Amino acid sequence: MNIALVSGSAGDTHCGVGDYTYELAQHLALDAEVHLYFDHLHAPARPPFKRLTTLHLHPVKGFSVFSLNKLVRELRKRDYDIVHVQYPSKGYGTSVGPGFLPQNLAGMRSRSRIVVTLHEWITSHPLRKMVMDQMLPSTDALVVTNEAEMDALVNKLAGRRVVAIPVGNVLTSQAELAAIWLEAEGQPVPQPAAPAGPDGRIPLSLFHFGLPARGKGVDKLLTALKLVREAGVPAVLYLGGDFPPGEQRTETILNLITELNLSEAVVRLGHIPQGRISATAEQYCLAVFPFEEGYSSKRSSLAAISQLDLPVCVGGGSREEHPYYAPEQNTAESLAVLLQELLSGRLAREWSDQVNKQREYGRRFSFSRVAAAHLDLYNRLRKVDA
Repeated sequence: MNIALVSGSAGDTHCGVGDYTYELAQHLALDAEVHLYFDHLHAPARPPFKRLTTLHLHPVKGFSVFSLNKLVRELRKRDYDIVHVQYPSKGYGTSVGPGFLPQNLAGMRSRSRIVVTLHEWITSHPLRKMVMDQMLPSTDALVVTNEAEMDALVNKLAGRRVVAIPVGNVLTSQAELAAIWLEAEGQPVPQPAAPAGPDGRIPLSLFHFGLPARGKGVDKLLTALKLVREAGVPAVLYLGGDFPPGEQRTETILNLITELNLSEAVVRLGHIPQGRISATAEQYCLAVFPFEEGYSSKRSSLAAISQLDLPVCVGGGSREEHPYYAPEQNTAESLAVLLQELLSGRLAREWSDQVNKQREYGRRFSFSRVAAAHLDLYNRLRKVDA
């Protein structure tokens, strides 16, 4: 099978969608010829897995409506079985060009079957959602990353395929590829170490990382931190991620830290490279992600750390079942009650059981499973062709 993946970013470590797409491309390349198209300014930060020979990288100069025709001609000329567009990602910028890719490739002018993965359609800005909606009439299949997104979009697809496939764990992806080769060669595959517990970690430490976007609950977390400290538990939040100066979201978070008098209780870590996330996260006692939706399998940060030796707390009221700690209500007050309880002894008592439950659940984010689900979808589309 000959597959084209189109993503504005690819493994630049500054875009979750781009990092996910780059790892997906490598796992698909175990069973197919894969061509990955991405903006040249958002190229992979490291080369692909060294033993892959069927992954081909194609940097392009932007995805504007003006450069769209060149990309369309390239995709048609290569006559791919599948053209799969990932949207949005950082490399697209504000261009509406990607929204016109499916209609320019659909129908009799191309034999390619068109697949689109939409990341966070429900919570997207209305202008970005317009670009997404432009894609839908010309797609043969739509991939979303959780059941809620599928429910929201199924009526828009007019009978075409809609499939929910969770995001993959980018931190374990390369180890998975290495394990596949070791197993094929009859060599032993390393197993993860048993949970070690909180001893030796920074006491009363909380950890959060990722882009400071709306919906991730950072405001709620900061308010809860203030309440926990007022209750006599001197917790400290270690906050990782890009906070570009001058951007509205950055200013909102920085102002809130000042208003809540948390300057000494929040340590900003800056951008954490992929290769350092595991070692960084495992210095702390509890990861906290109080998302607006409580928890969702679309969240790449959760997928990435589910296999680590680190308990995780999410928001309350999730529609999806999960093994993570969660407050009774998705409010700062309820979160503060849970954090105080966890940091006052419960976390240490339950550490091993909690980490093992998370690891078991985290297997659903294995890129081997994610890639297999994609290949199954591609093959079903090709049967429709036949």
